[in-house]
Amino acid sequence: MLCRSRKETPLARHAARLQAEPEAELMPTMLFPMYTVPLEDALQMSCVRPHEELKSQGVLVEFEKKMGKAVFVSHQWAGKDHPDPTFERFRVLQKAMQRILSDLPQIPLDYVTELLVPNARPLDTQELRSVKLFLWYDYFSCPQKNQPESPGQISKQAQAIESIHAYVAECSFLFALCPFMHDLVTNEVLDASSWRSRGWCRLERTMRELSEGPWIMVKSALHIEITVATDAFNRPIGEGTFAVADDKAKLGPVLAAALKRKMLNALRRGDFVTYRIVRNLQSVHLRGLDIEPELNLIPGFVADKVGNTDDSAVVVAEFFHQNGFSRINEVDRAGFRPLHYAALSGDTKLINALLEQRADLTKTTRKGQPLIGAPPWMSSLGLSVLCGHNKVAQLLIAAKARVQEWGICPALTAAALSNNDEGVRLLCDFSCDPASANVLGMPVLQSAIQMNSLAAMEELWSRSAANKLSKCLHTAATTNQGGAQVTRRLLEMKADVDEQYQVPQLTVESSVVLAQSMQHRFRRRTSATRMFYHLHGATPLMLAILQANYETAWILVTEGARLDLRNAQGFSAADLAREVGVPESLQEVFNGEVTYCRV
Repeated sequence: MLCRSRKETPLARHAARLQAEPEAELMPTMLFPMYTVPLEDALQMSCVRPHEELKSQGVLVEFEKKMGKAVFVSHQWAGKDHPDPTFERFRVLQKAMQRILSDLPQIPLDYVTELLVPNARPLDTQELRSVKLFLWYDYFSCPQKNQPESPGQISKQAQAIESIHAYVAECSFLFALCPFMHDLVTNEVLDASSWRSRGWCRLERTMRELSEGPWIMVKSALHIEITVATDAFNRPIGEGTFAVADDKAKLGPVLAAALKRKMLNALRRGDFVTYRIVRNLQSVHLRGLDIEPELNLIPGFVADKVGNTDDSAVVVAEFFHQNGFSRINEVDRAGFRPLHYAALSGDTKLINALLEQRADLTKTTRKGQPLIGAPPWMSSLGLSVLCGHNKVAQLLIAAKARVQEWGICPALTAAALSNNDEGVRLLCDFSCDPASANVLGMPVLQSAIQMNSLAAMEELWSRSAANKLSKCLHTAATTNQGGAQVTRRLLEMKADVDEQYQVPQLTVESSVVLAQSMQHRFRRRTSATRMFYHLHGATPLMLAILQANYETAWILVTEGARLDLRNAQGFSAADLAREVGVPESLQEVFNGEVTYCRV
């Protein structure tokens, strides 16, 4: 029945025509050749040298896919004129690659994705071992001289920078190199959290997401993990920081073109789910950029042929035409209905039209969706606040959407996860309990902390005396978003830096902890199983070490966190530091070479 329905839609017919065309997948244009360094040469480096020097020595190779696979290395610069003057960060990359190519069988998922997105999978390192690898790294792949060769031309450096999105698309892997260290110029901490704040890094991450696949976070040589879900909800490119303000204006057309390519390529493969998600998420991706989304890729819609003069019927008919639906409450293979996709888009006129045509706003999604990092059973209201579409949320609430929801990610949790403090206020103003928890027992306050959502955390904290600080530092320590920002705030609020985590008995949480711990005992070693194995009795410092949240660990240490406490498995923070590895500066503390006391 599903296949028959798909063939009847204009979307399916247009996709069939695209598939019949001889062109290969659409790819962005490179204005400057893609220069790379063979991995074996990169592993021998003792310093990072500029493009011009490596090119003159014949080290650079102009990459072609027939040669093997390319790895795009995304990173922050640790100096004004040189990205890595001490070679500290590149050395981490070398050690991580050596480990991947030797004794690491899989690159694991981060533990949040592992728990909440069951369709996501770790990466078999055989994919990196089976072919010759080439590294793209901006300092040696892009010219460092910014002078045009003749008047009226842009420099080769500018050509290379404007081709970065094409380089990402050409690469088979993207590594975000984010080890904990201090910027030599600003003395600010550089880590995964600061990497996520940079506009260009966000572009590289988004281009990877749009180029079919997850990306790999390298926090240390021993802590390497796969990230699947998009970061666009609370870190869109247009709201990132740019060292050169004019760069932001250049990225709107680049991102819009990439989104269009993604949709067209999905149609060529007959992947209507990916097409629908990307089409309707454009408003989120393009937030903060002065450019409109492309919503009319499927030709042939004529309003006069709808056969109904009702405005809402025309709006719904056009949405069905562009998204390949035939019925108002149809469910696609991803478990989404038309109203769910409309909630992603933020189009209030469309939402009103669907409601007028009797779309059922009580229905939730049936499956998890890795493309947006969403678990199953999310409502249209939850999806709208997750995307920051608060006007849509107001319409759904006015239409009697249930505000106090049940599930893994109810609406208030979704607003907290995306740092949507306005959405939190809206839901709480309509009697949503700010001290509520999801079906797994996680309070919504901790969900905000889990995503380093400071504004949402403050809003929730101000609205209920029932919210407690207990276990909040543990959540900040385990976030895959950095956690330093909320950690500092929680310490100001007098959270106990040495609180030892107690797993409540006979609860959903205790069942999850037991199941994951047993898997760890029987040698299914993942980020999630290791964390749950060590959870009972763990201090925030222990969990920060396990999740490689080194800035958070550093803050806890400098605030006098005790090093002698042990968890239920008998491990201290120092034991865990030796087991999983920590930066040298932290290891000195655990070895007793440096002493900190509470200020």
